Amino acid sequence: MRLSCWIALPLALPLALVACGDDAPVGDDAPDAAPDPEPILEPPPEGQGYQFTMTAEIPAGVEGEWCQFVRGPEVEYWIQRDQVVFTAGSHHFLLYETGYDEIPTMNDDGEVIDTSGVFDCSDGPTAGWTINRLLGGSQNGDGESIVGFPEGVAMHVRGGAVLLMNAHYLNATTQTLEPQVAINLWTTPGDQVETEGDILFLYNPFISVPANGTGRAHWKCPVHDDITIVNAQSHMHKRGVGYAAMVAGQAPFYENDRWAEVPVAQFDGGMQVAAGEELEYWCDYDNGEDRVVHQGPRTTDEMCMLIGAYYPADPRTSNCLTADGGLGGEWVGQGTATCAASWQCMLAAFQSSALVDGVSDCIAAADPAVSAPLSAALRCVANSDDPLSTCAPEIDACNAL
Repeated sequence: MRLSCWIALPLALPLALVACGDDAPVGDDAPDAAPDPEPILEPPPEGQGYQFTMTAEIPAGVEGEWCQFVRGPEVEYWIQRDQVVFTAGSHHFLLYETGYDEIPTMNDDGEVIDTSGVFDCSDGPTAGWTINRLLGGSQNGDGESIVGFPEGVAMHVRGGAVLLMNAHYLNATTQTLEPQVAINLWTTPGDQVETEGDILFLYNPFISVPANGTGRAHWKCPVHDDITIVNAQSHMHKRGVGYAAMVAGQAPFYENDRWAEVPVAQFDGGMQVAAGEELEYWCDYDNGEDRVVHQGPRTTDEMCMLIGAYYPADPRTSNCLTADGGLGGEWVGQGTATCAASWQCMLAAFQSSALVDGVSDCIAAADPAVSAPLSAALRCVANSDDPLSTCAPEIDACNAL
């Protein structure tokens, strides 16, 4: 098994849903839920988009993730912007397009799951389900969201695609909560679309923040073709105290020190990034706990993401992949360890049950000067079916430093 198979993206957020507007799902594909008597968001007028909503029941003192599938419209559509409102109980919300044409009744591992309504997905929406890409969402209960393209640009969704909404809820009260979520997908006619857009969804899986200390998760991701970025925002959890994103070698185009109610930077006219350049970003943390904190979906874990609408669409750029679609990027450490010492650390981590956490610790301890050769060796091993025979040049180059 490739190492990359162990590196799932545990991207949490809110939902379960019912579709309304044009071509709402009917029959067996429709969730069995009554419409909310007092909608928290008015749906788009007929012919201008679709709305999906959800209400979940979260017991007192419980943190977890819940998901729900819904069959989308039978006709293809083009999303130009989204609009999100959610009530107390969630930190953020996402809507995904899956690879399914019918709502699945078992996950990709063959486990039977009751997907007739809201179901527990505490491992995150990407664990066990075929997720193609993000379609929309927000970190703000009633404010700026993710998708917003200029005239002539929109995201394409195939007709009949099954969508997945995912919620990360934390109920810190002593009462049961029933938080609601609503997302509007505002559409545009396909014959008015000149360029297909997409969402940057860069998720750094390697985070290590020392106990009672500070740390940084730092990543560089390749841009494979010329793109125009429309907006940008960060995503961290409660230990996040600083953030910067930039085109490598240039001044930051986005900075932020907040992990909740995160501001969204809008680039009037778009920000052009050329093929061959890198998107670089980091998250700074302050950890007051007596334990090391790693990446993960819970408030007890951390995240470090760069999110933004851009065009034209390129899945490799959207997800920090290599040119041929493998795990990509360059991880920059904050320590003093040589590349050789860091690689020996990783070899031990590869044998551990906590593989991702172990690799994260090794990266954090590495000297930033060895980030390129260390990352090259890690990428090769992660993307190879036979790393012993194919990755010798990268490993030897790291061990020489």
